[in-house]
Amino acid sequence: RLCKPPALYRMTLLPSLDGRCTHAYRLNDRGQVIGVVYDANGHTRSFLWDRTHGVQDLGFANTGKLMINNAGQVAGTMRTDPNSDEAFLWEPGKGKTLLGTLGGKSSSGYAMNNRGQIVGVSRDANDCLHAFLWDKETGMKKLPIPDGIRCLPQSINDAGQILVMAIKQPLVLPGPWFLLDPNGSKPVTPLPPDTWLYGMNANSCMIATEGSRSSKPHLFLRNQHGELKPLFPYRGEFEIATRLNDKNQIACSLLTNRLWESLRIRFFRRHLPSFEKRSYLWDPVRGRIPLDRYLKGITEFHVEDLNNNGCIIGRGNREDGSVCSVLLEPIPERWNK
Repeated sequence: RLCKPPALYRMTLLPSLDGRCTHAYRLNDRGQVIGVVYDANGHTRSFLWDRTHGVQDLGFANTGKLMINNAGQVAGTMRTDPNSDEAFLWEPGKGKTLLGTLGGKSSSGYAMNNRGQIVGVSRDANDCLHAFLWDKETGMKKLPIPDGIRCLPQSINDAGQILVMAIKQPLVLPGPWFLLDPNGSKPVTPLPPDTWLYGMNANSCMIATEGSRSSKPHLFLRNQHGELKPLFPYRGEFEIATRLNDKNQIACSLLTNRLWESLRIRFFRRHLPSFEKRSYLWDPVRGRIPLDRYLKGITEFHVEDLNNNGCIIGRGNREDGSVCSVLLEPIPERWNK
């Protein structure tokens, strides 16, 4: 019998409030996790978890994804009235601050860095959507883009660099990519056709994936010099989640045809395949590491975030079908740490 390789991770199921389903979104380098808990009617409340304090009810609902930085600041989007949402910042001991809008009725927070800068989108007085940058010193400002092109922000790092996708007419996705910083903007090139950029770390490295128009799609790491390194092919898999940390580790979840279904499609021309979700960590030294083997009693695990210590947070299904939040932590002695 072949020897079973030593486990690289230990799994922790996060407790929920009153035993209800939870959905973790992000974790910081201090091990704090931000997410939402669902009640029986589908309503949500935000929670904060760490090993010292357990689960804390933050007492407010949100309408989008939540973010947390190493200072414990939380950002996201919340409902301000029946027809409007607004980006917000929550700080320990201070509570919530609504970020306002660019003159319209709504705004949404998309990403935040460790300096508390937040990027997102907001409507102006003419109900047009624009990308914004918010910080405590200057408030909410419209993001400048060459030729006045509208854009969607993807991420912001601690140097204040912002990765955005420009939205041109006629609409073709993905659009051109730009990197904005205090010195101006520059296009992110060269990129293969139909390439999406998802995350950017403190070293200006990025995750790149090829879309459905590529015959052999790959996951790429774009380094700080603009060079693309192909990591592994999808081979018919569809990327659904990717996260990048400052050590150039990538956590991802992929949707793939089940093996038997792939054979049926090939030989019996069955056109309604079923899929299964698989999750991996890609490490610059160890390569691709399957994560599902460490998820005892959990199915359909979906990666949500990866911190700089290599810890992974996500959500999955228990055997009874309930949704839970799962933390995977690397075992230091197995990683020669």
